[in-house]
Amino acid sequence: MNYSYRDLRFEFSDSCLEQLASRRQTSCVRREIGGQLFARVEGGTYRIEHATVTRGRSRRARFGFWPDRAAEKADILRLFEQDLHYVGDWHTHPEPTPHPSAIDSAEMLDIFRRSKHELAAMLLVIVGQSAFPKGLFVGAVHGLGVQSLHPDAPVAHP
Repeated sequence: MNYSYRDLRFEFSDSCLEQLASRRQTSCVRREIGGQLFARVEGGTYRIEHATVTRGRSRRARFGFWPDRAAEKADILRLFEQDLHYVGDWHTHPEPTPHPSAIDSAEMLDIFRRSKHELAAMLLVIVGQSAFPKGLFVGAVHGLGVQSLHPDAPVAHP
């Protein structure tokens, strides 16, 4: 699946989408979980290849997720050595069609503003209970807030 924002293109690899889909909160006993998104960046194209899963001292609840930021920083440094750039965060919501809460948007905007990067936008991805694309919120995080993105129309091949 691909998404566009201004002159940027976000391309999710199949393996990354499979990783995200495997974490859906499909039962009432599954707690929220999340992690970070890493991409190879070439010009205006972000090829999202890897989604980490929280570790360390992260806390999870049915309706909440609090990541271990120190563990996340270690992941950023480790994956940067593999030419993968941190481009945003993801987490689950226990709803069929997910939408970011005000807290989700504010936290991601704060990360965008405080991070040292040269990105025009970062991503906020929320995984819901439904199959993708309905069960996937993708938002571009930029200096003014979070803008909801919609999947690009598939390109027809003759």
